Amino acid sequence: MPEPTVHFGGPDKPRRLLRDLLQARIEAVPPGGEIIWATYYFRDRALAQALVDAHARGVRVCLHVEGKGRRSGVNAPVLDMLRAGIGPGLHVHPQKSGLLAVAHPHLHSKVYCFSHPQPTALIGSFNPSGDTPEDAAVIAEIGDQDRGHNLLVELRDPALVMGLMQHVRGLGRHALRLRPDQNAVLDQAGTRIWFYPRLRTGIVDRRVSMLPPRAAIRGAISHMKAGFLTKALADAARRGVKVRLIVHDTERRVPESIIVELAAAGVEIARYRHPEALPLHAKFLVLDAPSGRRALFGSFNYNTRSRWVNNEVLAESRAAAIVDALDARFAEIAAEGLCA
Repeated sequence: MPEPTVHFGGPDKPRRLLRDLLQARIEAVPPGGEIIWATYYFRDRALAQALVDAHARGVRVCLHVEGKGRRSGVNAPVLDMLRAGIGPGLHVHPQKSGLLAVAHPHLHSKVYCFSHPQPTALIGSFNPSGDTPEDAAVIAEIGDQDRGHNLLVELRDPALVMGLMQHVRGLGRHALRLRPDQNAVLDQAGTRIWFYPRLRTGIVDRRVSMLPPRAAIRGAISHMKAGFLTKALADAARRGVKVRLIVHDTERRVPESIIVELAAAGVEIARYRHPEALPLHAKFLVLDAPSGRRALFGSFNYNTRSRWVNNEVLAESRAAAIVDALDARFAEIAAEGLCA
């Protein structure tokens, strides 16, 4: 079985590397194949056209896309293209209107599945949220994800790929949080995947709480609010776990009060401040303990909405190809000299 591959975007990588990867995967699917996606922001009209072209050549295309993101209306041009181009293959969330849509769970997952040339699924932090020509006002608010730090982990194990495909197909069902398949864990080839919303939510903080003294945590976090994880990280640092975090630079995504609280507990924490305001949108933790090394990654943000409300994907892997790549990427981000 081929090992998983971690694909990184960032200021040190070619611009649009991750969206170009998605386009190459789209173009490789032949007639009779299948493309199944879930994503939050989708503004890339050229990528949308590639999906329309795939549908036209006989590929089954199933897309679940957020329709009411934090920046209202930014997905509208692409959604109009997809409605005209793939018809019922497009599922826009929320699927309710009026008052029922006000507090809906955002479709924040990023899952990109392809049946050919071999079954693969890419999960992580990247949204195809850029466009050409670009809208500077939109990018100023949501960040340039084609140039900022992002990642997609490419999984090739058939059981994981099939499970992710089935999960995306089922998005939008009634009482999703209560369904057995939503609360089940995909577990194969050293990688485990959890879907949110779910009944038991404290996956990451439980793992942090179990780390013994002299263990280590390294990670990049784009969104973090005070809660169970920040408490677990502070407690871990106080009992001798070495915790190093790099976080996004805005108060909205990571309040300064959290920086102060964690630093006081002994966490080495710094904001990533790029001179062009390129975002740190990656979300991963590497846990290094005597029992072994593991990495946590996905679309999951460490805040209330992700934990209790949103559609999210959280993965844990002991696969060396993933753990080593994420650990090395943390060192590369730290070495840019932009953390303060």
